[in-house]
Order: sequence, then C-alpha cells, then structure tokens
Amino acid sequence: MKHFLSLLLLSTLLILNTEAKTAEEWKSRSVYQIITDRFAKSDGDATPCNDLYRYCGGTFKGILNSLDYIQGMGFDAIWISPVVENTDGGYHGYWAKNLYKINENFGTAEELKELIRTCHSRDIWVMIDIVANHMGYTDNGDYSSIIPFNDIKYYNPYRHCDEIDFNHQPDVETCWLNGLPDLDQSNPEVKSLLIEWAKDFVRTYDIDALRIDTVPHVAKSFWAEFTKEVGVYTIGEVLNFNLPYLASYQGAVDGVLNYALYSTLRYAFQAGGTMDSIQHYYDGALSTWADISILGNFVNNHDNPRFLAHSGNVAAFKAAIAFTLSSVGIPMVYYGDEQAYGGGQDPLNREPLWTNMNSDSDIYHFLKTINEFRKETKYWAMDQVQRYSDYNFYAFTRGQYFFAFTNSLDYQSRSISYHNYPEETVLCNILYQGDCVEVKNGQFPVVLLNGETKIFVPMFNDQQADAEKESRWEGIAMAIGSSALAGARSMGF
Repeated sequence: MKHFLSLLLLSTLLILNTEAKTAEEWKSRSVYQIITDRFAKSDGDATPCNDLYRYCGGTFKGILNSLDYIQGMGFDAIWISPVVENTDGGYHGYWAKNLYKINENFGTAEELKELIRTCHSRDIWVMIDIVANHMGYTDNGDYSSIIPFNDIKYYNPYRHCDEIDFNHQPDVETCWLNGLPDLDQSNPEVKSLLIEWAKDFVRTYDIDALRIDTVPHVAKSFWAEFTKEVGVYTIGEVLNFNLPYLASYQGAVDGVLNYALYSTLRYAFQAGGTMDSIQHYYDGALSTWADISILGNFVNNHDNPRFLAHSGNVAAFKAAIAFTLSSVGIPMVYYGDEQAYGGGQDPLNREPLWTNMNSDSDIYHFLKTINEFRKETKYWAMDQVQRYSDYNFYAFTRGQYFFAFTNSLDYQSRSISYHNYPEETVLCNILYQGDCVEVKNGQFPVVLLNGETKIFVPMFNDQQADAEKESRWEGIAMAIGSSALAGARSMGF
C-alpha cells in the first residue's frame, strides 16, 4: 500500500510539473496587464472614481465578465496585480497584510479560482503579481496583525532607502523601500515561509507565472532558490535602465521587465531621439542578456507615467506598442493603452477603465490585428534581423515578415536592398488594405506616412509556380484575413 501511495504521489507531481508553464512556453503569449481595482466592477457600473489614491471598486468578477473585451484584442495571457489582503489603502496590492488571505475588496478566494479556471478554458494564461521584499505599513511598529511575519525579528533594521548609496548592493537589499517593513530573507524562517507560501499559492490557484515586485531589493541567491522551487515562469521588476545591471538578474529569475528596451523606445519614439538608438540597444543587448526572448517588452505600466502623458503623438505611441509586440521578447500591454490613456505619475496612470471600455477604438483594433498575426504566423519563434536603421527609420525581419517603424510624422521613403526575398516577390501590409510593393532589381520601396507602422507579408505573382503560389495564398489568408488578401488580389498580385 505504501508503495502504491508513493507511485500515486509521484504521478501527481509529474502531472503538476507537466502543467506548469515554463519560460519557453511563455514566449508564445501576448500579455495584458491589469490593476484589478481599476479594470471592471462586478455589476458593470461605469461611475467614475473620484479618488485614485483609494479603492475604486474593480473586482475579479469584473475581470471575468470582461474576458471577451480582453480576448477581442488578441491577448492570450493576463497579468493581475497582487491579490492578497493589504493594509489600509493598498488598492494596488503591494502592501501585504496577510499572505494567506485574499483581498476581500476584489472578491473571494473562490471567485479568484473561478476567474483562473475560466481563463484556462479560453486558453488565457494567468500571471499574478507577488511581493516578497516587504510587507505593508504597520501601526507604530506593531507587527501583530501582519501574517505570517508578526514580529520585528523577521525584518531588517530600519533604514530608509532614501538614505542609502544605491551603488552599494547590500544596502539596496536591506533598506526599507518607501518606509515599508523590509523582510530579512537571510533569516531561514523568513526564506522558508516565503518559498513555501509561493509554492502553495501557485498550486492552490493554478497560476501560470509570477511577476515579482522589487527584485533588486532581495539577494539573488534567494531568488535563484525561489524560482527553482515555485516551478513556473518568473519575471521580475528591476527598475533600472542600466543594461548590465538588469541582465545580472536573469538567472536568479527567469526574465525581467526590459527597462533597457523601454527607455530606448521612450527615447526614440517619445523624446525626439534617433531611431538609431534601437540599433545601439541591440548591439549591446544581444551580447549581454542570457536569453533576450523571455524578457518582458513594454512601453507603459503602473509604475511610470504613460507614454501619452508627455506627448500627444498617438502615431508614435502606436509605433512603440507595435515594436513591443513585434520584436523579440514577451509583449506586455498595460490596460487603457487601447483607449489612448495618458495618465501621469502614480496614481494618475491608474485610471479606471470601466468608464471607457470601447471595443471599437482605433488602438483596440490595431492591437487585435497584430496580436492575431503574431499568433497565426508564430513569428515570435523566428530570428529577428535588422534590415535598415537611420535617424527616423528602423526595420527588421522575423523569418519572412518585414516590420518598419518611424518616429517622424513627416513623409519617410526608403529603398530596402538588404532583405531575404526573391525577385518579384510581392509584399502586402497587414495594417492597410491594398498597400503592396514588389521586389524589383533586388530592392523594394517602403513609404511611411504620418508616423505609420507597416508589417509586410510576402506573396507571389502569376509568373511563379501556381502550386507554390496557392499554398502561400492559403497561409497568408489565415494570417492576415480575407480583407487584406482581397486588397492584394485587387491590385493584380
């Protein structure tokens, strides 16, 4: 009997391990980031929130009821803000009070499970944000209500992060960020409790990945053990723009939010910088990152003012988003981007979405087109090769697909001679019906108007083999839909 139970336990563990989502598997996903309190209410109420510093009313049920809206943009994964009970005012989830209790402002534990089960039934993976660096604010140093770390012995001695030298890593790992009680992970009891909690949390709620807050404020040795034990993809927040420093955390966690690419895209598309900066980023990145393909690509999140807070250039914003969706890495789009939200510094960048959940907006359909193209063609698994770079223009291919971007609203015209297409190949833009060009004399033209982005797919003309042509038509029709295909044919291609 004992032998049978051992085999049963082993089988169960193997099933759990098989179902766990790995970093490799997450490459195929496109992620929509949600602050639960700001996304949707349970009853569909659209009343605005008058105080962004407090709870506004979003819930797990609100997310569940809005999955059609999310999936309609082509997203197949969501990242949810922390879900555990918080100290007063912690609508965002980063001030944990009780690790073993779900925040009742968002709903019950069963409602969270129902949300995740429903997501999985729709092939939507779920990433949940967690915090292991600190707990929530206490009342005059009284830790008795903080669970499980209810005694001062679990914390590092008080030293505010504003008082330290951030070039001295031991101080970074022990200071109190924003005055929040800093856990001492060198304490074996703290380390064990955090790791066991996270493992149980993942198993109990069937979570597919963990986004981890404030990673540099905890020793890498802890994160390496933590990542090994939890058994799902981990992606950490290292809020630093220095590429070598960022890259040093890959391995301790599977991936990190790519703040180096974020700052490059903000500079190129928002701050009047050169598109050549993208080339300079990749020149360093490809030799620095252990695996660039499992990093998180983004242009907006809850910690930074939105792109449009400093610029009304929607075309540039769309180009930056398209770049994160198209380039190597796991794309992450912040809720409200599809409605061109432009909130400033926290909490202004955490606007409620329920006042403007418009599935007919321009950016909503823009995201839908690119996400569906990404999923159908699987270009995320293809090598990215730079094809052109200058002050206002940048282009690359992934496999046979060509992506072109500009940071200028002025007319941009380039002739592309470095490419991988046969002579007379026809290329059609998935973002604008009927926009097709042909490779002649080893090159083809790309014209970008008013800051637009173009994504070209190759097609064949009538001079090429019919069998090969029809095979390609069929594949392209699946990838870009009948309207773009009709546009290409209407031009004689």
